[in-house]
Amino acid sequence: MSTRTYAVVLALLLAATAQAENLIFPKGPPRMKDAEAQGLQRVRAEELKALFPGTSKSVAAAGRGFRTFKPDGVFEIKTFQDLKGTWRIDEKNNAYCMAARVAGKYGDECFAVFRAPDGTHYFDYDIEDGAYSRTWRPATGPYE
Repeated sequence: MSTRTYAVVLALLLAATAQAENLIFPKGPPRMKDAEAQGLQRVRAEELKALFPGTSKSVAAAGRGFRTFKPDGVFEIKTFQDLKGTWRIDEKNNAYCMAARVAGKYGDECFAVFRAPDGTHYFDYDIEDGAYSRTWRPATGPYE
C-alpha cells in the first residue's frame, strides 16, 4: 500500500471512529431548561446515591476520561490532566458536587443529572448557570 493510500485509509478510519464515539456518547441539550423542556428525567438524590460511588466514562469539552468516585468521598479524574478532590451528594438540590484545588484556587461545583433518552447515559448541568457540562455513563470496568 502506498503512503498516500495508507494516509487516506487512516484518515477515513479516524473520521469513522470519531463519528461512532459521538453516537456512543450523545450530547445533551445546551441548557438545563432545555433538558426540562424536552421532558428529560432529572435524577433525584436517592438515585444518585445508587450511581455514586463508582467509576464512569465521560465526554466533555475538555476531552474524554474516567471519573472515579470513591466511597470515602474522594474523586479522581483521569484525562489529559489528572485531578483529585472530594465529592458529595447534595440532597437539597438533587445534585452531586465536586470540590478541588486547581491552579492554586479552590473550586466547588454542583451538577444536576438528567437521564439521556437512551437510558444508558447521563447529562450533567452546572447548578450555578444551568449549562451543559458532560455526558457520562457508568463504566463496566476500571478503564473500559
